[in-house]
Order: sequence, then structure tokens, then C-alpha cells
Amino acid sequence: METVKGSSIQESAIRMALAGVASMISGFVTHPIDTVKIRLQKEGEVVAGVPKQKKYYNIVTGMKVIVQEEGFFSLYKGLQASLLREATYSTLRLGLYEPFKEMLGATDPKNTPVWKKFMAGLLSGSAGALVSNPLDLIKVRLQNVEGRAKKGFIQEISKIIEAQGVQGLWRGLMPNLTRGAILTGTKMTTYDHTKHMIQKYLNIKEGFSVYLICSFVTGFVLSVTTSPMDVIKTRIMSQKMGAKTYNGLIDCAVKTYQFEGVKGFYKGFIPQWCRFGPMNVIQLISWEYLRKLFGIKTL
Repeated sequence: METVKGSSIQESAIRMALAGVASMISGFVTHPIDTVKIRLQKEGEVVAGVPKQKKYYNIVTGMKVIVQEEGFFSLYKGLQASLLREATYSTLRLGLYEPFKEMLGATDPKNTPVWKKFMAGLLSGSAGALVSNPLDLIKVRLQNVEGRAKKGFIQEISKIIEAQGVQGLWRGLMPNLTRGAILTGTKMTTYDHTKHMIQKYLNIKEGFSVYLICSFVTGFVLSVTTSPMDVIKTRIMSQKMGAKTYNGLIDCAVKTYQFEGVKGFYKGFIPQWCRFGPMNVIQLISWEYLRKLFGIKTL
């Protein structure tokens, strides 16, 4: 029994580590799109009764403006924080998905009820978001800095702690926690269930084509379901020190709807989808093949 237990713990640890590696690769490749998305989500935001002037408009114009005004490498602002975030957030949210699923009594992956998959995703996503919030905060703030980069990862951390204390690193936790739970619950359920449905009803053998289809379907579903909370998270985390533009998740949601309508919650939707598509393909396919390489059963 001890051997089995030890083997199970070791396998879970390897699964988590591989999830982190796959996520860091996908995070690096799609980071420029994420930077444009962050800028678009802040654009048109009403501060002190005055809407911010539009500058980026869409993903293509956004990239062009950033490169022209700030240089090509400005698209990679916040990269260090982003990679460290993936190493914690995605390691936990992907790596803990199966242990939580097993904890809920899901022993047969092909016949697991959707609600158990979703609940496992909610739990693992919440755990990942809670631990990685400081890194997410730094990433968003650095990506939102316009002009040539004058400060980096360490300077931003020091600035926040000096102004607000260590607790300041957990600013925007509630929208981030909510987003992380919904995102991971939706992501893992969609990918996991779509994969088994394709194999069951279309009789397609597991492989690259199945992974590719499931990843793209997951990317679209994620963009639709998480965009509103992603906008709220970005706006709260991007507030300047001491700013009182928003007093929390509900206040931000109300003000966004009041001044911008429903479409305000879907700002940056196209770059988000453009990011989620490739990111899921790279992340999930890499994870599946890395698991095969290490002799671990695929999802």
C-alpha cells in the first residue's frame, strides 16, 4: 500500500510540474496578444466621469501602436511575472484538477458526470488564483504601463508593498478568484468532456486531431464565459495607488455597465479569443504529449 501511495503522489507531482512547463511555453508564445488585450480592456474606461480616449481600437491597431510608440519588446512587458504566474497558477489549477476529481468520486474519466468535472475545475482554479494573485497583479500593472519601460518586476513589487503593505499584493483577489474558478471549471470541463464525446460518438482515436479540436472549442467557450470577469479583474488591478475608481467587484461591474453597456464587459474579446485559441492548443497538447513521454495516462 505504501508503494502505491508513494507512486500516486509522485505521479501527481509530475503531472503538476508538466502542467507548469506546458503553461509557461504557451504563456510565452501568446504574451504579446495578452498585452494588447489588457490595453483594450482599459480603453474607454470612465474615470472621474470622463471616458478615456481610445487609442488601440483592435488587436492589429493595438500591436502597431505599441510597437511604434514603445518598441517591439514592449509587447513582452510583464513577461517575467507572467511566466512565474503560469508556474504557480497553471501548475496548481491543471495539476490539481484530477486529484480533486478523484476526491469527488470520479474514478472513471469516460463516465464522469459533467458537474463533477466542473466542480473539480472550480476548486483547482480557485487554489491557483489564490496563490498566484500577487504575480497576476504585477503582470497586469506592468502590461498597462504605456511608454518605454522604466521599471520592472522587483520595482513594482517594492512599490506596492511600500504603499499598501503586503496585503496590497492581493488587490483584486475576488474578481481574480472568481475568474480563475469559472475559467478552470469551464476549461477543464469543456476539454475533458469534448474529448471523450468525440472519441465515444465519432469513434476518432485519441491523438493530435482530437487534441486540436478540443483545444479550439475550449478557447471559444472560455472567451465567452470569462471575458466579463477578466475585464473587471484588469480594471481593478490596474487602478493607480490610492485611486478610488472602483470599490470592489460589484462596483466595477455596475460602473462598467452604466457607462459602457454590456459591450463594455467584452472589450478585448477578439484578442482574448486569439490568445485562448493558440494558448490552449499549445498548453493542452504539450501537456498531453509530455504526459505520454513520462508514461502518465492522458487526461
